[in-house]
Amino acid sequence: MAADDVYRTIREKVSGYTGAYADYVMLVPDLFLLVTRLMLDQRVEAKHKVYLGAAVAYVISPIDLLSERRFGPIGYLDDLVVIVAALNILLNESDQNVVLEHWVGKEDLLGTVRNIVAQADGLIGKGRLEKILQTIGIRRPAPGV
Repeated sequence: MAADDVYRTIREKVSGYTGAYADYVMLVPDLFLLVTRLMLDQRVEAKHKVYLGAAVAYVISPIDLLSERRFGPIGYLDDLVVIVAALNILLNESDQNVVLEHWVGKEDLLGTVRNIVAQADGLIGKGRLEKILQTIGIRRPAPGV
């Protein structure tokens, strides 16, 4: 399945969601698209592409912490946190302008990433991000962007 197809599928699944974490859930399609575009950008280092690829694999995998099948759109919160963790590493270690060039969302990307990283334990449970990142081979993100 192509990245644009996954983007559309996720967008359809979360459209109209108005639950407790709607603002976060609605970010997932745009963040997914951002990550896939960054993986194709020659200016992004290979080690960061590995982290981004691991995040993409987690998002498209049917096996994850919060299953979308079981929890509906709220099941995208773990996907969101994993994507943001990979982006946070990239933003801290490379040229932020490269990342911002590919961002199509309306939100302040840097502020959003900073906010979600700070709230990760509250969104998916204390210590769960660390376990997921270890499992998929991404090191723990540094605090803040």
